[in-house]
Amino acid sequence: MPGNTPVLPTLSAGLALPRLAFVSTSTTLGGAEKTLHLLASRVDRRKFQVAGVISLKPAGAYARKIGELGIPVTSLDMGGCPSWTTWRRLLQALDELKPDIVHAIMFQAMQLSRLAKLSGRSFALLGSPRVAPRSRSRLTLLLDGMLKGADDLLVAESEATRRYMIDRLRYQEARVRTIYNGVEPESADPAFRQRLRGELGLSSGELLIGSAGRLDAQKAHWVLIDAIARMPRLAGRCIIIGQGPEQLNLEARIKALGLQGRVILAGEKSDLSPWLSAMDVFVLPSLWEGLPNALLEAMALGLPCVASAVDGVPELIEDGKSGMLAPAGDATALAARISELASGLELRQRLGEAAKARTSAFSVERMIRAYEDAYESLGAGARSAA
Repeated sequence: MPGNTPVLPTLSAGLALPRLAFVSTSTTLGGAEKTLHLLASRVDRRKFQVAGVISLKPAGAYARKIGELGIPVTSLDMGGCPSWTTWRRLLQALDELKPDIVHAIMFQAMQLSRLAKLSGRSFALLGSPRVAPRSRSRLTLLLDGMLKGADDLLVAESEATRRYMIDRLRYQEARVRTIYNGVEPESADPAFRQRLRGELGLSSGELLIGSAGRLDAQKAHWVLIDAIARMPRLAGRCIIIGQGPEQLNLEARIKALGLQGRVILAGEKSDLSPWLSAMDVFVLPSLWEGLPNALLEAMALGLPCVASAVDGVPELIEDGKSGMLAPAGDATALAARISELASGLELRQRLGEAAKARTSAFSVERMIRAYEDAYESLGAGARSAA
C-alpha cells in the first residue's frame, strides 16, 4: 500500500471509529446504486462511522432513501462530464466529511476521487468500477492508467471483471479482489401478477417475457426486441422495465418492426420485485456486464432466465442447468433460447428452481462482510506501511 495512506483508528486503541464516505457517480435506480444503499445502511456501525455519501450527479431515488436514514448526502449536480465546478465541490464535500476511507463507486467517481487523493487529501481509497470499462475512449483509459496508482484497493464484482482489470488494464493483481453482488430473497406477489396480466390482456396460457435495466447501449434491449420480432408465433407479450438515453430509439424500433402492443416499454420502477413476479421468463441481452443485480433478483424469485454469455454472467448461470446463455448481440440465438423456454413448462420450472437455489450463494450479508473485510484491510495495510 502507498506510504501516505492514513493510519486508521481501531477499537482496540480506544479511538474514534474510522470515518467511511461513499462517492458515487449517481444515486438513481440501478444496480450500483442499490449496492451503495445496502452498504451505507448496513455496514457494521461497531466498526465504521458512515460520514456521508457524495453523488456526482443530481440526487436520485437512492439519495433520498439514504438521507432518510440520517446519513448526510451531498449532490454535486454534475451534468454529462465533470467540470471545474464539480471538482471544487467534491473537494469541499470531502473536506467537510473528513473521511478516513473513501469508497468510490463507478468510473467517474473513481477518477475524481483519485484526483482528490493526489491533490493532498489524506484517506484510504477503495475503487469499484462495477463493470470492465470496455466502452471507454482511449483517452479516458489513458487517464485511468495515469491515476490508478492512487487506489489502495479495487473491487471487481465478478472474476471476469477482475481478470480484465489485471490482464488488459494492467492493475496490480494484489490490489484487485472480487466481491460478488448480493441479493435478498423476495416473495412473489401473486395479486400484482394477476392484476398486471389482466391489464395486458394476457390469458392464463400466454407468457410475459420481461427484462429490466437502464435503456442504454450496454443493456442492448434492441437485441431482445429483434428476438421478439423473430418469434411471430409467440403467445404472449414482452415488457421492458427501465429508462435511459435509448428510449426514443427503442420506441422507433418497436414501431418499425410492427411490435406495438407486443413489446411494452414500461418505464422505471422503484420496486422491481412485483414486476418480476408477473413475468414468466426473464431476459438479459447485455453486451457487457459485471454481475447484474436485475438478473440476480429475477433468479432469486425463481424465474427461468436467458442471458448474454458475457463477463460475470456465466459465473452466475450454468447454461442449461440454472438458466440459459446466448451469444451477446445475436437476436436469432436469443430468440431460439426464449422459444425453447416458451414451449416447455417443465423446463421453465426446473430452471427456475435451480436459479433460485443458485442465488443462495449470493447473499447480501456475505457481500457486506466482504466489503467490511476490504475496508479493514485498508487500515491494516496502512499500519504495516507506517
